[in-house]
Amino acid sequence: MIGKIRFHREMQAEGIRPRDVLVWLPPGYDDHCDLRYPVLYLQDGQNVFDPETSFIGVSWQADEVAGRLMREDRVRESILVAVYNSEDREEEYGDTARGRAYMRFMVHGLKPFIDRTYRTIPERNTTSVMGSSMGGLISFLLAWKHPDIFAQAACLSPAFIHGGNNIIPVVRDFKGPRKTLRLYIDNGSKGLDRELQMGCDEMIAALLEKGFTPGQDLEWFHDEGGEHSETSWSRRLWRPLVFLLGRH
Repeated sequence: MIGKIRFHREMQAEGIRPRDVLVWLPPGYDDHCDLRYPVLYLQDGQNVFDPETSFIGVSWQADEVAGRLMREDRVRESILVAVYNSEDREEEYGDTARGRAYMRFMVHGLKPFIDRTYRTIPERNTTSVMGSSMGGLISFLLAWKHPDIFAQAACLSPAFIHGGNNIIPVVRDFKGPRKTLRLYIDNGSKGLDRELQMGCDEMIAALLEKGFTPGQDLEWFHDEGGEHSETSWSRRLWRPLVFLLGRH
């Protein structure tokens, strides 16, 4: 384990099940009490750090990947907040009543708690969110619907169109002022990721129509041979971390 993890058990919120939250503090956090840190919130928190709690016994190894990038000075030292999912994951990570309750928890419950408890830089430009599959979908919605809180989102193998979900109209039909967001999207080429390709293509097209510019505030990576799994997400995790936490 690189850095330190602190546990917050059974955090409560109206409309959703209680859940654990893990907070990863970068090396040196306890030694430099004058420093404050950007924060990255991650979905499916049990899969982020520890293979023992991960869905299939494989984690993202986010502590190791982030720690290495920080040592190499490729990203800023940051706090990672891993939020466990629940038995209602499909609903909580969609544009549903439970999904909106989950977003309220993230925005009005969890983020204020993290900012009170840890030495964060609380401004939107230093607050990001990331997830994979349905976690990528809700990460996108969090940034799109709450750009005053989250300035950046990374969506790995996102389920923008899958089953009964289709959030492309959320972007396509938006009539307000241009969103000042930075967005990272990726997906693989095998299995379920191939099925999700259409959603990625349509989302990117909708974002381009709204004025997003590749290489500036929009990045897409196609992981040739990548699958819909923690193994693939762990292998390419460095890419969204550099996008979100890099010294841009």
